[in-house]
Amino acid sequence: MAGQRTRGYLLLLPFLLLVAYAVALGLHTLRHEGNARLLGVEESTAKKVTLRMARMQMALARNLKSGQLAAVRARISELGADPHVRVALLVDDQDLVLASTRLELIGKPLQEAWPELAQPPYTERAAHARTDWTGSVDVSPDGGQLVGSYPVFLNPDTTPPRVGLLFLQHDLLALKAASRQETQRTVVQATFLFLLLAAGIGVLFHVILGRRLQKLADDVRNQMGVAPSAQSELPRTDALGNLGLAIDELAAEIGRNRQRLEENEERFQTLIERSPDAILIHREGQLVFINPAGVSMLGYERAEELQGRPMEALLPSSDEEETLTGAPLEAASAAAEVEWQHRSGRKVLGEVVAFPLVFDGKPAVVSIVRDVTERKAVQTRLRAADRMVSLGTLAAGVAHEINNPLSFMLSNLRFIDDELRALMEEGQSLASERGREVREALQETLVGGNRVNDIVKDLKTFARSNEERYGQVNVHEVLDLCANIARSELRHRARLVKEYGTLPPVLANESRLGQVFLNLIVNAAQAIPEGGDVKANEVRLTTTQDAQGWAVVAVKDTGTGISPENLGRLFDPFFTTKPAGVGTGLGLSICHGIIVALGGRITVESELGKGSTFRVFLPPAGGGAVAALPEQTPVASEQKRPEAS
Repeated sequence: MAGQRTRGYLLLLPFLLLVAYAVALGLHTLRHEGNARLLGVEESTAKKVTLRMARMQMALARNLKSGQLAAVRARISELGADPHVRVALLVDDQDLVLASTRLELIGKPLQEAWPELAQPPYTERAAHARTDWTGSVDVSPDGGQLVGSYPVFLNPDTTPPRVGLLFLQHDLLALKAASRQETQRTVVQATFLFLLLAAGIGVLFHVILGRRLQKLADDVRNQMGVAPSAQSELPRTDALGNLGLAIDELAAEIGRNRQRLEENEERFQTLIERSPDAILIHREGQLVFINPAGVSMLGYERAEELQGRPMEALLPSSDEEETLTGAPLEAASAAAEVEWQHRSGRKVLGEVVAFPLVFDGKPAVVSIVRDVTERKAVQTRLRAADRMVSLGTLAAGVAHEINNPLSFMLSNLRFIDDELRALMEEGQSLASERGREVREALQETLVGGNRVNDIVKDLKTFARSNEERYGQVNVHEVLDLCANIARSELRHRARLVKEYGTLPPVLANESRLGQVFLNLIVNAAQAIPEGGDVKANEVRLTTTQDAQGWAVVAVKDTGTGISPENLGRLFDPFFTTKPAGVGTGLGLSICHGIIVALGGRITVESELGKGSTFRVFLPPAGGGAVAALPEQTPVASEQKRPEAS
């Protein structure tokens, strides 16, 4: 019982502390507030005296200038009505008193009339006032009075002008005593009110806070997950003791949570260190952490060799550094490909996701890097293989395209050889009829040679492997190149129709863009059964510019169309609707990857029995628009030329 009563009395402890605090605060306030008020009395009184003396200075100067000495003495005499003014004196340039609040001092030397003003530091201030013509009001060393000294021109018309001094001594002791009494009265009242407040708070603690403490203890246990039934079985003490028990239990729970946190931190550390992806943490351009996978990716042996290095030393270009350090601090950035500098000097291509993180108490950026160097190399080889597959598919037709002009070129050359030999034997000139035929044969041979040269040049442009070289590309030129290569695939199936509009140049690689268009044109041709009516079928190439200024290329055919269940899978790798041995199923997947990498998109519309339309959308490169080329002659109605024998 005694222990519980003692703990119950502990609730009165805040009341006692408040009483002690009120007394201490009153003493502290009395001292500091008293000093502050005394200082305020000095400052406010000094301002009033300064203003009074400045006005008096101007008034006395006017009176003296007009010779009104009686008016001067009357003005100074009026200052004596102020009970706080001990004395006011006007002395001439010889320190003789001209006017005073005390009439008996008039005509006496300053040393005799008021010796205190003839002693330092007042003599120095008086000399300063006479030489600089500026007055001052200062507190006496004992703080009991204010002494002002202002220059007054006695006769401004003389050269040099005669300068007298106006002295005023203002008492501060009475003002400070009144201020001290007011401060004591205010502090006593405030302390008394504070004690009343402390008594009220003590009652609040003793009567009301007990229940609040009990509720707080119950809430603490509820936060810890202790069921109400289990709480009722706990030993009951006073509210403060119950709260103490709850806090002890909370401390134990915090300890268990800390242990779990340390275990989770250890698991997280293990996850970071064993992650196959490189993880780098950098702040303000400096690398502060890197995991073992990152160390291995960059060709080093220990993380200490990299920590503290500037990021610019690990990135070959400033654009790559901007990709990482320019990540927004409010969200993770999209995956981007960034080149890293390997220790050996080679480049490592990484797919990077960057996001903000607080590391060691400071904001930083985390970059998770997946090494895709080998994957990119495989993709490059796969794209090259796909181009070769496309060329292999067209090989027979291309051979026919080359064989036709070669056949009539050889025939013409044999004809020219025979005719030239006959002309030489007969002695005829090239101006004859037979000579004209020889010249015509030479012209036809030249046309055939140019045709072969164009075919070879188109094949070289399509097959070259400079895939990483990007620049402004004329889409119409690439389409014409692909149409020339696919001519043999189209000529026996459909007419090729071109509807070119005005297009902006696009930023791309000519070879890779040609790979896309050739694949779409060949697919369009192969969607039309061979042996049908060529004039009734067509493959139409249309170029337009959309509302956003993007280049839009449409490849439309009148083939068999694609079933709805296959439309959603067209761009999946290894999916094909062609017969076995005709396609690999990679062409459209690679085309989709190339267009997306260029920042564009590709769509398809199809209806069974009516044909399909593939549209490629590409962003402009920023250059001027490219006008439509002259209308090309459809493949099905090519110009006649000599047939092969």
